[in-house]
Amino acid sequence: MRKTKSPSLVTLAFLTTITIFLWIFFDIYRILKKPPVIDVDPKILEPITPNLDLNTLGEIEGRKYFESIPINIPLPELVIKEKIKTPTGSAVSTSSGLIQ
Repeated sequence: MRKTKSPSLVTLAFLTTITIFLWIFFDIYRILKKPPVIDVDPKILEPITPNLDLNTLGEIEGRKYFESIPINIPLPELVIKEKIKTPTGSAVSTSSGLIQ
């Protein structure tokens, strides 16, 4: 008996699928094994000098200062409404007072 061969298109699709999965696996493996690249600004890596900049301190002392004044904004009056049950069983909305 003779075996029937699978169509070449099915074989090609199967090999392509295996190739894609292997490619993805090896790319993920390569990314995880590669050491991370750390970019640090050279200004951050410069050593800190313990000397104070007197010009900057003079500018801080000579700056303009504005006092903070509390601002009183009037709030609108709020009315609380309550539902009161009447003897007939219906609810009536009434205002009970103001919140200040």
